[in-house]
Amino acid sequence: MKGLLNYKNNSLGAVKDIDVKNRVITGYLSSFGNIDHDNDIIEKGAFTKTINERRNQIYFLNQHNFAQPHGKFAVLREDTKGLYFESEPLINTSYSEDALKLYEAGIIAEHSIGFVTTKKEFKGEIRHIKEMKLYEGSNVTMGSNSDTPFTGFKSMTLKDVNEKVSLILKFFKTGTVTDDTFGLLEIALKDLQKQAFEIGKMTLNEIEPVSSTQKDFKPLIETINDFIKN
Repeated sequence: MKGLLNYKNNSLGAVKDIDVKNRVITGYLSSFGNIDHDNDIIEKGAFTKTINERRNQIYFLNQHNFAQPHGKFAVLREDTKGLYFESEPLINTSYSEDALKLYEAGIIAEHSIGFVTTKKEFKGEIRHIKEMKLYEGSNVTMGSNSDTPFTGFKSMTLKDVNEKVSLILKFFKTGTVTDDTFGLLEIALKDLQKQAFEIGKMTLNEIEPVSSTQKDFKPLIETINDFIKN
């Protein structure tokens, strides 16, 4: 699917429930009515045709990787909020096992869709996506390759970054996942380091007294640097 699909993350309440025992995830793959970083809005009804026509050809993937399917969706429907899903029990693979552990630890907190736009309308600079052909929905936490860039930490505050770093560092101490997944978590930390640097730079450029954000910035960067070096 390289070069064919567009990808959009959903960070607004993307995970609803995790049933580790039965290996089932529920939540939202996409939200309606929000302007994203591409100046796009997905409108309610955009998924109706694709669900009706190709319901069994839409996959639940790990990190947009078609070589790592978790399975399909037991439930896939639009509601007033967005595209709601309930997964089938995740298949018994190392990457699905790792995903369940990362969900449970709170490290996976977002989903993303891979799709092709079929109907759109521009209103000023905003593109309204009215219809799409949906191929897959994925759990996303970090970029797994150059064709799937990590985009999950956009618009985070330094408090959000701190909390995410704490979750990942705690998981490194206690979690048991594959080496590949640990490698991806290290990439996530580097992305968080970049995000913290950008937040700190913007804050330091503001003409105002030193805030708690500025005070917290340097220790956070040093914590991530120390971990990556080790």
